[in-house]
Formats: sequence, C-alpha cells, structure tokens
Amino acid sequence: MIDVVIIGAGGAGIAAARRLLAAGLNIQILEARARVGGRAATDTATLGVPADLGAAWLHFADENPWTPLAREQGLTVIEREPDWRADHQSEFERNWGLIEAAAAAGLDVPVSSLLPDDAYRPRFDGILTWFAGVESHQASCLDIARYAESRHDWAVAEGLGSVLAGAAAGLPVQLGTPVTAIDWRGPGVRVTTAAGTLRARAALVTLPTSVLAAGGLRFTHALPTPLQQAFADLPLGSCNKVFFRVDPALLPPETHHAVGNPHSARTTSLALRPAGQPLVMAYFGGELSLELEASGQLEAFAREEVALAFGHDLAAGLQGSLVTGWNQDPWALGSYSAARPGAANARLQLAEPPAPWLHFAGEASSVTHYSTLVGAWRSGTSAATQLIETLRTSP
Repeated sequence: MIDVVIIGAGGAGIAAARRLLAAGLNIQILEARARVGGRAATDTATLGVPADLGAAWLHFADENPWTPLAREQGLTVIEREPDWRADHQSEFERNWGLIEAAAAAGLDVPVSSLLPDDAYRPRFDGILTWFAGVESHQASCLDIARYAESRHDWAVAEGLGSVLAGAAAGLPVQLGTPVTAIDWRGPGVRVTTAAGTLRARAALVTLPTSVLAAGGLRFTHALPTPLQQAFADLPLGSCNKVFFRVDPALLPPETHHAVGNPHSARTTSLALRPAGQPLVMAYFGGELSLELEASGQLEAFAREEVALAFGHDLAAGLQGSLVTGWNQDPWALGSYSAARPGAANARLQLAEPPAPWLHFAGEASSVTHYSTLVGAWRSGTSAATQLIETLRTSP
C-alpha cells in the first residue's frame, strides 16, 4: 500500500507531489491525459514555435514558485509587464471600485448589477470574460473583489507548459490512466482505474470542478452535500485561443496587446508576438468563446478581428493556425473557475477535506489566487502538508 495517490498531474498535483516526496512519502500520480500539466500545455510542433494553449502567464511573478523553477530549468523568463491597460484606465478603475465597494459592504451579487450602462460598459464586460471566463451576470462580485492584485505578470519564451513539464520530470506519474471511482469510506482509499485498483493511505484529488460536478469521478460513498454544491458553484468558465504564424517583419519588436472591437463585449483580446514568438494570438472568453468553439468558428472570427484591429495587410499575412477547444476537452470542461453569484465562499468549502484521508486541491480552492498556477501550487502544497501531518500520526 502506498502513502498517497494523487489524481491529476496539473499544477496542484505536481506541487503536492514534490512536497510529499520531499517528506519521504511513497506516492503515485494518476493522470488521464498522455501528458502532464493539466490546463497548462505548450504546443511547439504545430506552428514551429512555442504556443501556450492554456496558462501562459507567471502572474504574481515575483512571489510565484513557478518563476524560480523556470529559471532552474534554464528557461527564459521575460520580465516585461504586459500593456493590457493602456487606455480607459480611469473607467476601468471606477468599475473595479464599484465591485470592491459592494464586496466590502458584504454583498455577493452579480457584477452586472453594479455597473453603469455607459459607453465603456461593453469594453469592461469583454475584459471580464477574459479575466473570469464568464459574463458579468454570471460572476460573483465578492469573488472578483477577493482576487489579489498581481503587480508582475511575466511570460516564458519556451512556454509555461514547458515549466510544468520540467517540474514533473522524475515524479512517479502514470499517464493515460483515468480514475473512475474512489472508495473513501476509510481508513484509507481504494482507487479504481481501467488498469486496476490501487490502495493508498490517502488520496488527493486535483481534477477541475466542472469534471467533478459532471460526475467524471464516482465516489462510492456520497460526499458531503456542501462539497458537492461547491463543485457546482465553481464551474470553469470558457476561454479559448487562436494562434497564427506570421512573418516577423510584419510584427513589432516586442509583445503588443490590442482589442478587436473596443465597442463590443463580443470581441477578442489580441496579442502580437505573445511571449516574444512570431505569432498573432486571439483570446476569447465567456459566451462568445463557448459559441464559437461549439460551432467551429473560432479561427474565422479571429481572422476578422485581426483585420479590424490591425488592417488587412496583417490579416493577409496570417499563415498556419492553431485553435484550442477547452470546453470540449473531457479532462477540463473549461478553462478556470469562476464562483457563481452568492457562492464566493464555495472556495473555502472546496478546501475542507471530507475525511483526513481524502483531500481536494486546485486553483478553484484558492480564495485570492484562483485561476492561476500560484493558486494551484499553494492549494496543492497546503493539502500535501496536511496529509503529511495526518499520516505521521496515523497507523
């Protein structure tokens, strides 16, 4: 019997595994995909240069544990802040202030109910879909207000997915092994996979909340109702990307961001030279992302947005494309978590283990750093630390 089985080799699973191994515990990671990294994946083959399909930023870079890990691997951390807020800063800060004031007053209501319906509203609603993956009427003002302010957001030239892959090197990971059921009646757990059953003193589940809410993992003994409700109240929003390879001569020397249509919420965030690569990237969020992914129109819409923002000369120079589809990925069912209005405290519930030998971790259980690899790391290491203490005092 092993000490701990970790389900999922994403950011939280990798962080937890490193902590548990450092404590001398015997562990096994079970990963459904044929790769590690979860929602952080770097594609280098399709366009010939690195493109981050999911997580792409070292948010909170000066305190982010993945930053030194990237450097230790010899990867290139680009210490240049993004130009996301080059215009309309005063209007953005006004709206963000309304959200924070409502949260300070104890409200947990839809963000949409707090914002003025003015000329800037579509722009702000669009920004929120890129930030949270959901529309303003689907986002909890308390959850949004609790998010910590990241003062340093850096990219990695070789891709953030490459950082996670390097951090997982040497870990006991079994790929292509979906877990179908967990018997957690205890003491200890029995984990069922297509390859057989594994017994362990404890289990750490790091699967996305949308997968858990959809029943992607069966628990033979019912989980507490508040925990099941937390899965449902922290759904993953939708964010997708389209990358195009471009002649470097058509691009600025450094990364530049723009908005496709500044007068509409149904638009894209565009990046020229993301992470310094000769690419154009279109970033989609919310209902627009969902609809275009389902209809297969992400690339066509992205081409229109590039032409609108930068002109037809650049649009005509777009070469091979790479399109993501996170909502149709059965091991993700979305991009990152957003608390429903009235349910911001579900993140606290998710972090509470239903038994000493069963824990949950991931970005969704972070109150202040959700949707980031920092949140995943802290959640994974926190759960691992609790398990270490439990197992040291248990037979």
